[in-house]
Amino acid sequence: MNAVRRLEYVARLDGSIDAVLSDMGISSTIRVGLRKEFGLICKLRDGIEVPVKIIDCINKGEKFCIYLKDTDIKPIPKWEHNVNIVYEDEDIAVIDKSAGVAVIPTKKHYGRSLVNALANIWGDFVYRPVNRLDRDTSGLMIVAKNQLAHSNLSAEHIRREYIALCEGTFEEKKKGTVDAPIKRVGSGMKRAVAPDGDRAVTHYEAIKQYGEYFSARFVLETGRTHQIRVHSAHLGHPLCCDKLYNAFARSIICPNNTVLDRQALHSYKLSFIHPIDGREMEFVSEPPFLPSNELF
Repeated sequence: MNAVRRLEYVARLDGSIDAVLSDMGISSTIRVGLRKEFGLICKLRDGIEVPVKIIDCINKGEKFCIYLKDTDIKPIPKWEHNVNIVYEDEDIAVIDKSAGVAVIPTKKHYGRSLVNALANIWGDFVYRPVNRLDRDTSGLMIVAKNQLAHSNLSAEHIRREYIALCEGTFEEKKKGTVDAPIKRVGSGMKRAVAPDGDRAVTHYEAIKQYGEYFSARFVLETGRTHQIRVHSAHLGHPLCCDKLYNAFARSIICPNNTVLDRQALHSYKLSFIHPIDGREMEFVSEPPFLPSNELF
């Protein structure tokens, strides 16, 4: 993956390049980096690039470009593991992650996480996951490929829809919202609803009953760790096979006749505005535990 990204702009006002970039929504972090020469700014005169400083002035309508450089690339251990990249350009990659792959490297998963698998494809790079999934949650997630894409595309800018299988019986097409704060329990990974936790909002809809469990759609308004898993348990319908939040977790036969032994949660749909060119983008991934095309 190229460690340098060139972006071309037309000034929308008279003033310093710093002010022009700010007016365009370029974050202060990026502008400070350009000031510290972690990037390069050039005016374009008859197609020729003339290096300038961020404090220099520019006129409305003038063209200029910036080069963003990743200067903190460190060697990443490579892991030969298949990664399903469903979309990729110079700025982002959308990945359909399989269950069992950790998004963030930890001591427990050192050398065998998504960053290691991507480094095997892209070479050493700066890892910038946008929306993170639990190791045993499958489905769609985004990795930003440069500073600007990452700063322009936070998880709050993405409509995130999940499909899950939940314990118990529920009225089909029943909709609702859980607005219940979540906090960490002790020093481990487990979370719980608690009055002094961080605000967490999840919208849900029961879809179809399958015997002792049902399928449901969840849409995240906030993005707390384990939010859907905690909120579904709070509703009295923990996710099937969720060993952390379901006291009766067990392997199940899924509606598509596959056997499942991990939390039945899949990142099903991502909708967002491209962080650089402004295109509306939407990606859908079929849940591996439901019959093909049942939700489409």
